[in-house]
Amino acid sequence: MRNRFSRGVAVFSASALSLGFLTTGIAVRSAGATPTEPGINTATKVITIGATVPLSGNAWTGYSDIAKAANAVFKYVNAKGGVNSWKVNFLIKDDCYDAVGIFGCTSRSGTVSQTRQLIEKQNVFAMVGSFGTATQDQVRNYLDGNGVPQLFVNSGSKDWDHSSTWPGLFGFQPSYLVESKILANYVKAHFKGKKVGTIGQSDDLGADGLQGLLNGGLTIARNDRHTYAATDVIFNAASFNTSLKKLRTNKVQVVVLHTVPAATRVILNNAKKLGYRPQFVISSTGADPQMVKTANEKNALSFSYLPIVTDTTNPWNAWMKKVIVADKADFPNFTSGSFISANMQSGAAWAVAFLEALKQLNGAKPTRLSVVSALLAEDGIATPAVVRLHYNNRNHQGLTGGYVIRIVSKTHSVVAEKQIYLTGDGPLSTSPLVRVPGSVSPVPSWLE
Repeated sequence: MRNRFSRGVAVFSASALSLGFLTTGIAVRSAGATPTEPGINTATKVITIGATVPLSGNAWTGYSDIAKAANAVFKYVNAKGGVNSWKVNFLIKDDCYDAVGIFGCTSRSGTVSQTRQLIEKQNVFAMVGSFGTATQDQVRNYLDGNGVPQLFVNSGSKDWDHSSTWPGLFGFQPSYLVESKILANYVKAHFKGKKVGTIGQSDDLGADGLQGLLNGGLTIARNDRHTYAATDVIFNAASFNTSLKKLRTNKVQVVVLHTVPAATRVILNNAKKLGYRPQFVISSTGADPQMVKTANEKNALSFSYLPIVTDTTNPWNAWMKKVIVADKADFPNFTSGSFISANMQSGAAWAVAFLEALKQLNGAKPTRLSVVSALLAEDGIATPAVVRLHYNNRNHQGLTGGYVIRIVSKTHSVVAEKQIYLTGDGPLSTSPLVRVPGSVSPVPSWLE
């Protein structure tokens, strides 16, 4: 049997919302008649949310900044009085990406137990911004069964776009398929006639990434498609050498990596030692500039859906820097002269999306149903991302576009092609690339 939250959202999104009969205000009034839900303190006007993310462990370097940056946004807005007087309390649990006891992880609990702790002991209103595909797949049935929204999962997997099965589950970043199609388009245009190969993690990151390249029209020989297990980064680093040697022997000139940062570092360092210098194209998940430039890799290409971090004319960059500088607890060494990272931008972006949903409630007591309905009802949510965030009753994936970047230093990248594309997950014949003008939404005054 479906829970009350699931049935309610399915009814609202599939019928009233899609037909335009239900405004956000009506959704709030209808939901407002229900008893106060977990995570809502009406006396203090505080809404408590949670997330499980890898805060420790040497395999997930940089990812901890995502949730911390989101929390910096919440704390900054709280200090200014909140959103319509409602403030956000964000509880972050370290799940080490379920690598408890290895990779230098200091947490004693994995994703499932940490999620249950947040729901059953700390009574959070929603899970927001939790990290990883395999980890979040483990808890989506549990969260749905308990009527808990699972918002803005940090992963480009298509697993979040099943609105009829998990109506409270939402992704945020572009899917691996979308990202790879846009990268494929660039490779076809700028490396015409060059032989292309891949190294991808043996899960949806690698599988969807490869499929996206094929959907984008690239030809990749089967013996030039290589995979690695996530644990190979620590326990079987030699496997990367095997793949690189085969690619070199096959005279592959462009190598696309669908990797996490630690694997990117191993691959680039090993390639350097082997004297193998192809053009590397790296998925956004693994293109941490610190990792790339530490390996002294020059001109690696990647994908972004966020503004270039050194763009001082971008109002969102200036605002995010101000927010991070103010958070001395989580970013004690970050100063006005520091550059924000893409991970910080990512966390700030979905934090803004959550606050935008609260804003649509016009001060009414939030309910799980009203927050989800607000996400579905809003016509394009403005965040720091270069394209607007659109959800509807058939699409819970999130952002659907971005552009190609070139990594030039340990702190930042530059635009490789001044063109933003929107596209779907399918092949070009059914989901073509659509050129859209670059536009920057102003930072709303209530966030300033």
